[in-house]
Amino acid sequence: MLAAIASAGCSGRNALAAADSDHVLRLIVPQAPGGASDFMARLLARNLARTLDRPVVVDNRSGGGTIIGTRAVATAAPNGNTFGMVLSAHAINQAMRHQMPYNALTDFEPVCLAGYSITVLVTHPGFAARTVDQLIALMRRADPPLQYASLGVGSVSHLAGELLAIEAGAPLQHVPYNGSTGIYHALVRGDLPLAFVTLESALPHINAKRIRALGITNARRAAPYPQLPAIAEFLPGFALDGFIGFVAPAHTPAPLVDTLSTETVKALQATSIRDRLLQGGFVVSTAPPAAFADFLRHQVDKYTALAKRTGIVLD
Repeated sequence: MLAAIASAGCSGRNALAAADSDHVLRLIVPQAPGGASDFMARLLARNLARTLDRPVVVDNRSGGGTIIGTRAVATAAPNGNTFGMVLSAHAINQAMRHQMPYNALTDFEPVCLAGYSITVLVTHPGFAARTVDQLIALMRRADPPLQYASLGVGSVSHLAGELLAIEAGAPLQHVPYNGSTGIYHALVRGDLPLAFVTLESALPHINAKRIRALGITNARRAAPYPQLPAIAEFLPGFALDGFIGFVAPAHTPAPLVDTLSTETVKALQATSIRDRLLQGGFVVSTAPPAAFADFLRHQVDKYTALAKRTGIVLD
């Protein structure tokens, strides 16, 4: 039995290594080069190239709220030569768009969950509220409503603000930005009181005391950043995690998916990669194909429910 299991593992790895004569494995990233997801993809690509003994190329396909890149994964041949990164937008798009060129659950083979990004609520350093409960009290008496900035309509940071307004029972005015640079300029100048941003981009500003962090949107405090309270400590049940995972085209053979999952998880759990990602505010928390499939279904259901509560439609 042990020999059979070992043989199956080797055959899957060998099949993935030789899935095509050109031996190139393409990792599609649905965002532009230079961001946190691209950084992760390139770390993984170097590691997978060694363990699979074949070139691994990162293919950035940005646009359409990640739809362009994800559609390229869905339409690729299911031969083990292509897989792709998916982010929270993968579930958000399925839940909040009426017109989609693919189904987020049925047109892909889940490979693995990679982990969670951390979204943090930050303020101008001179803002009156220094805790989330103080902010909620301020929201309830503010007229006009307080403004909050996000990283764009339909982003996790946008939806975090909408969820905060619902759970607190007080309105907030959304101000979408295209990227975080403008948000930090506005916060430092005092043009905006609040913003939901990624911890990865906020850390240098927090450490320099140019802005102040009130809490994170994850369900509980992140072990590497115990000083940052979870908003759920003040609003029980509040939780909105950004995630990153990997999928392959539907009908990719199971042995190829399983091997790709195993090698990707090994790479993510390597201390050198895990620690570098953690420095950027990303917490590695992996799950294999079946568990990741369940996770994705839960995420789509969660954002579908949020769409009904907020009335948000993205197309």
